[in-house]
This record gives sequence, structure tokens and C-alpha cells, in this order.
Amino acid sequence: MNRVFLFLLLMPTIGAAQSYTGHRLQTDRLSVSLTDGVMDIIPLSDRAVRVQWHKGQLKEERELIFTEKVSPPAFSVNEAGSKLVLKLKDMSVFFDKRSGTIDYRDARGKIFLSEKAGGRKLTESSVAGEPCLVAEQRFISPADEHVFGLGQFQDGQFNLRNISRKLIQVNSQIAIPFLYSSKGYGILWHQYGLTYFNPADNIVSLEKQNGATGENKEVEVTTTSGTQRVSQQQSLYTGKFKVERDGEYSFMLDLGDMDSRHLLIIDGVSCIDQSNLWLPPAVGTLTQLKAGEHTVQVVCRASNKPVLSWNMAENETTFRSPNARALDYVVFHGKNADEVIATYRNLSGNVPMLPLWAYGFWQCRERYTSGKHLVSTVEEFRKRNLPVDVIVQDWQYWGKHGWGVPQFDTTNYPDPAGFIRQLHDLNARFSISVWENLDKKSEVAKDYISANLYIPNSPWIDIFNPATQKTHWNALDKNLFSLGVDSWWMDATEPENDALAGKQTWFGTGEFYRLTYPLFVSKAVYEGQRATNDQKRVTILTRSAFAGQQRFGTINWSGDIGWNWDTFRRQIKAGLNFSLTGMPFWTTDIGGFFRPGATQYTDEKYHEILTRWFQWGAFNPVFRIHGYQTETEPWKYGEKVESDMRKMLNLRYRLLPYIYSEGWQVSSKGSTMMRPLVMDFSEDSRALAQPYEYMFGRAFLVAPVTEAGIKESSVYLPGGNDWYDFWTGSRLKGGQTVKAKTPADQIPLFVKAGSILPLGKVTQYATVKAMDSLEIRVYRGANGKFTLYADEGDNYNYEKGKYRLIPFTWNEQKNILTIDAMKGDYPDAPGRYVFDVVWVSRSAGKGDSLPVRKESIIYNGARIQVKRN
Repeated sequence: MNRVFLFLLLMPTIGAAQSYTGHRLQTDRLSVSLTDGVMDIIPLSDRAVRVQWHKGQLKEERELIFTEKVSPPAFSVNEAGSKLVLKLKDMSVFFDKRSGTIDYRDARGKIFLSEKAGGRKLTESSVAGEPCLVAEQRFISPADEHVFGLGQFQDGQFNLRNISRKLIQVNSQIAIPFLYSSKGYGILWHQYGLTYFNPADNIVSLEKQNGATGENKEVEVTTTSGTQRVSQQQSLYTGKFKVERDGEYSFMLDLGDMDSRHLLIIDGVSCIDQSNLWLPPAVGTLTQLKAGEHTVQVVCRASNKPVLSWNMAENETTFRSPNARALDYVVFHGKNADEVIATYRNLSGNVPMLPLWAYGFWQCRERYTSGKHLVSTVEEFRKRNLPVDVIVQDWQYWGKHGWGVPQFDTTNYPDPAGFIRQLHDLNARFSISVWENLDKKSEVAKDYISANLYIPNSPWIDIFNPATQKTHWNALDKNLFSLGVDSWWMDATEPENDALAGKQTWFGTGEFYRLTYPLFVSKAVYEGQRATNDQKRVTILTRSAFAGQQRFGTINWSGDIGWNWDTFRRQIKAGLNFSLTGMPFWTTDIGGFFRPGATQYTDEKYHEILTRWFQWGAFNPVFRIHGYQTETEPWKYGEKVESDMRKMLNLRYRLLPYIYSEGWQVSSKGSTMMRPLVMDFSEDSRALAQPYEYMFGRAFLVAPVTEAGIKESSVYLPGGNDWYDFWTGSRLKGGQTVKAKTPADQIPLFVKAGSILPLGKVTQYATVKAMDSLEIRVYRGANGKFTLYADEGDNYNYEKGKYRLIPFTWNEQKNILTIDAMKGDYPDAPGRYVFDVVWVSRSAGKGDSLPVRKESIIYNGARIQVKRN
């Protein structure tokens, strides 16, 4: 598949030669006839337009992403010279009959996105003996554009403009073909199979060196930073290539399969260098080159076959899918990222509420070995006053039943319902690992096998089949959910390592649906649990995702990653880009999955990165620790680490009223909790370039410490606002870089002026009591508003209107805080609230306690105003 581009020019291509021959206006679309095929321009909403170009009889019959029944918007079509103009309320589409290109314009007529002339192509091809098309679309990308999204990748890239990527699903990589631009638009490349983003088509011929042929001996690779030794059955490849011009070049290194090393050296300089037990097959980078000949070295596993390709970076963004049935993409536009993402979710499914407890701390390790082990661990958390809400059972609880079988081996879990009840009595929830490759020899698998519900010649169940989805849920319900399980850890839902390639599924040839397996795993569990019991909100932690999956109550994490500082930094970028694909809930293995072994418990250098990672984890949508063959409990690392972790745990739990209210904004307004700065400061070019800063909700600017041994770090405060250091209360002007103190027990944290921040009391679990006694911090300096949300904390009664909203408004000019009349109600809601208002201003004192004026207010639900003199 990597070499398909070498012979594309030999195949019939429909692209630049396509000419306009006519058009037809239909009730829901504008159909444009081309010399070969029909291109439909389909309004989906006032802010979204879909373009589909079909050739011949090929057509994708399944609609997997846009499942919501939304009435088509009003639109008009007229001709203006050589242009066909489709006009919507908030955007317009201009089709040029002479060039065949499309421009997208906002309500004021300003172009925000244009196709590149000749950049729309369909090339005839085949896969597994079945006809298909290679679909390609190129868009113009201005030099000042920043592009984000595409899912979760480990390549360490933040701004994706000109970056080459191979979109497949593998461990630690999540491919979602949705991007967001700093120009205010989003693109969903509507394909279900393999996609290349900004493909690099110039192949470098690589030669395997005789000195490294898989033998267990070291090979020396020379770089400008010194000699590197390569071993463990890795091979060295060398090559040469020539470029005609000075400039920036995009490279993709595709090793063909998962690997443990990404190493690309150009002219003695390491351009890509990453190691981990598992790494995705392909990785991209940008580098500056002078005109002339260049040498390369590539290291990879001896069994892999590397392909290195390059292109000169151009002012364009390209999508190419080699196994398509049509060219199909959707353009979204809005005045900000929230409008774009909200429109996308309105069409593909909005986000259900997570339960309140899901925003507490998740304790996980590889692994707990018995029901008693799980219970005693939670008891120790309670004894040490370390807040926790969820404890997770990793794999192998199935024991004698066979690999991946969702059934407790009673040897070590003699009374599953009993130990889960004990966990519940300790006010903890129980999550359990579940796989989709259960042992075919097991008793549980008989129901799958008898109905042919496995993918042929594969260990994976055919989750595309509705019968498989039903059978799978029934197995989970009978053996786990009925015993009291609260949450699902759906591991390896890619399915692991791109396992659909070359397979036949219930949908057909696997290549056509290569990215979509995790969507259907989540669907099976979400719909199964909701039909069984609506008193528990479905909560799914899953390793992979596809567009539209946000409608199934899923949380993603970044897979089996390493533990060093470079890996940590890569996770921040990965999470921020993932959040811009419409998926709001994400987390990592705090401290890394693969860790440094037994030394981790005493090594102060590891303790530093673990603590910094933990601090950042407290400002992830979901707060969770995990580690391979590791005892991850805080006390295992000594009193200092435990104390530092306790401080962050206590802060996280104090912030639950704020976090849960932000969760309501995600579900009801299409908001996003982990917010790259492009979402709120798109006009600030310096803010756009910050890969390690983001907003957590609308109030907090988070700047995790990403280096070892530093006492202070540089933090850019976006312009147009004043900011408060959360820890000291000092007020700072925006539009500048400041030095933030970084003591070992705190993360640089700033609050935007005008924020209204509710803080609860320190608790040991999320549902300890109703949120009826809160500290309300008003960060003065700008007008502000905040809506406090509360409901029963679980179940789906909120969908029936069973919740409360308490709106807060701060008027800076009048110095008045207004608490408006309470809206809504739910069973057992508090009869009254006590709000301790804290005014934070320029004269604030030092320290977290902020010893400034407080006012205690009794609120009974009626509108009340408080004036600050």
C-alpha cells in the first residue's frame, strides 16, 4: 500500500481535466455534472456543507458518522458570471465553472477556504479484487495558518500544517480525519479507510547494510550529537536523495508495522528519534534542506521494511484515501472553534454526561490480582485521606477461562458481586478491562462461534454485525455488569495493530472500514447498557476512536506509552490535538505505561517526572494513573511524593463543582473542556504557537512543567486579558511571557480576569455530599459569568430536565455580583446554598488561601445581588 503512489500516474485519473457540463438544483442539494461523474454540494446546516463526487456505480451505502436526523437548512442557488453560488445563512459556496474549484466564504463574503486548482482527483484502483477509487483533495493553506486535530499521534507535532501523516488505528495512535484551522473552519474528510494527510510522494531508495541483518549485536550510527549504538535485532538502512531548491521539506518514515524505534538521520542530524516498546508504524516531520544531494540513515526492526518519502512543503493541505468509493468531505465554519465543533456534534451526535464520580481520581495499575487486593487498596486510600473514586481491574482476571474472556476466575475472585459491593460501600466505583478477541475455546465464546460472529481468520469478533453487538453486550451483562460493574475499560479497540487490513467483515472488505472498529465497540456497550439499566451512566474508557464516537459516552487514553520527558511532552500535544476532533474526554497513563522498573520507587529523578505528570493529570478531563508491572499507589513512592500528590488530589476535588459544570457545557452547548489556545485566542499569533499551554474550561490557563530540574518556567499569557496567578493571587497583564515559580508541589496555573470560580470542600470522593456549600471566587478585572450545574450525579434523568442551573454574573463597572433565580430541579436537591464569596483583585494576598475579603451569602433560589465596595 505504501508504494501505490509509484504507479498512480499509470492509471486513469479524473482531476484537473474535469470540466463543468451542467447543473441541477434539487430540494436538498446542488448537483454539478462534470465530464466524468456528478459532484453534489449538500447543505447540512447553516454552517456545514458536504461535497460528494461519485464516478460510475461505486457508492458507499453506509452512513456511519452523521446519524442525527437534522432538517436541511434553507439555501438558495444563483449564477454570477462563471460562478454557481450556493448561499446559506452563515456561509456560501462558490463553484467556478471554468476552473472547477470551490471557494468557501463567510456571511460577509470573505473567503476562509479554497480548493486548489486541479487538486480534486479520483483514480481508479482496486483492493482485494474489488473496484475502488483513490480519492484526493487539495486545499490552499496560507502561510500564517495553523492546523490542528486528526486525532492522537505520537509524532510530537502540534501545528500540523505540511506534516505528513498516515491515518490508521494502532496502539497509542488514534486516527480521526477531522481538522480545525486557525482560520475558523473545520474539515471532516469523510472516509472510513486508510487516509494519507499531506502525502509525501518522492521515495528515497534505501539499502540495507550488511552489518545489521537482525543479529543480536550493536551497530554504530554516527550523528552530529555523537555516536548511537543500535541493537536488539534492528537494521540500518542508508540512502541518498536530491532536492532542487532550498526550503522546508516534509518527510514520512513508514516502517510497515509497529516498531520500537523511530530514527531518521539526514546529513548526520537526527530528525526523528523516539524509542518505546510500541511505536506506530509511520511518523512524519519537517526539516530545512539546502538544494543538492543529501544522505539518510534509517534504523528499524529487522523484520520491517522501511519506506522513506518526502515532498517540499507547499501552501496546501491534502487528503488522500487509496480505498474509497467516492470523494467525500464536509466543511464547517463558525465564529470560533466551539461553533464548528458544536455543529459537527449536532450532526454526528452530542456528548452524553459522564457521571460525577468519573471526574474524580481513577486508580489503575497492571495489575490487581484479586477482589481482596482491590478492596484493601481502596481502604488504604481512605485511611491515608487520599481522594479516589474509581479503581480499575486490568486484564487476566479471567484466569482459567481463557484470554480475553469477560468472566472472573473464582480462584482469586471467589465472590465478584461481594467484593464489588464492598467497593461500593467504600464509595468507590469499579471499572474493568474488556477485550474483543476472547478465546475461541472458551465457554463464553460458544455463542459467538455458533453464529459465525468472528471475523474469518482473525481472533477479533466482527463487531460490525448487529448480532455480534447484541451477543457481546449479553456476555458482558451476564458475567460483569449484573455483578455491579460501573465502568468499562475497552482495551485494544483499534482492533489492535490495524487488524482489519486484508480481512472480510460483515460490512465487506476490511480496507473500506479500516478506521471504524472502535466506533462499533463503543456503540455495542453504550446501547446495550442503556437498554439494560438507565440508572448508571455509560462510562467507557477506550484505546481507540473514530468520528462520531463522542455520542457513546467514551473517554480515550493515549495507549502504551513510555515514561521519559520527551514522551510526556508528546502526550500534551497529542491530547490537545485530540480535543479538537470533537472528542471531549481524554487522559493518559500518568507516569507512563512502560516505567523504569523497580528503581522507580526510590529514584528521585523518576519521582520528579511522575509528580509533574500527576500535576498535569489533575487538569486533564479525566484524572487517571496507570503503569505496567507497577504498584502505582501514591504511598509506594515515599512520603514526599505522596504529600505532593495529595495536594493535587485535594485541589482536583475542590474543583469538582467547576469541572462538573464545564461537563454540562460540553453536553448541552457543544463545548470542549481541554482547550488548545486556538479555541479562545485565535487572533493572538503567539498564543497559537504554544504547544504546552491550554485552557481547562473557560477560567484556567494550564502550563505544565515539561523539563527536569527547573525552578521557574516561562508562560505566555494571552493578550486582551488580565490574568491571576492561582497560587499567589497576583494580577498580571496579558500579551506577555512571565516567569512562573515551579516548586515541586505545584503546576503553573493562571485564572483569567472576569472568571467566577466555584470551589467545594476537600472530600474523599465526588459524591460525599451535595454541592450546597461553596466558595465562589470572583476574579476581578473584567465582566464575567458562570453557570453552576448540578443533578443527581448519575442516571439519565437530566435528559428529562431533572437538573439545576444557578447563573452567576459579575459586572466589573458596577462592582455587582448577581446570582440569578435558580432554574430547574431534581430529586433530593439542596433546599438552600451557602456561598462564601471571595473577591480576588490586584491587592490580593499571597498564598493559596487568598486572605482577602469574604462575604457569606445564604441563597434560597431567588435572585440576589451582592455589591463589592
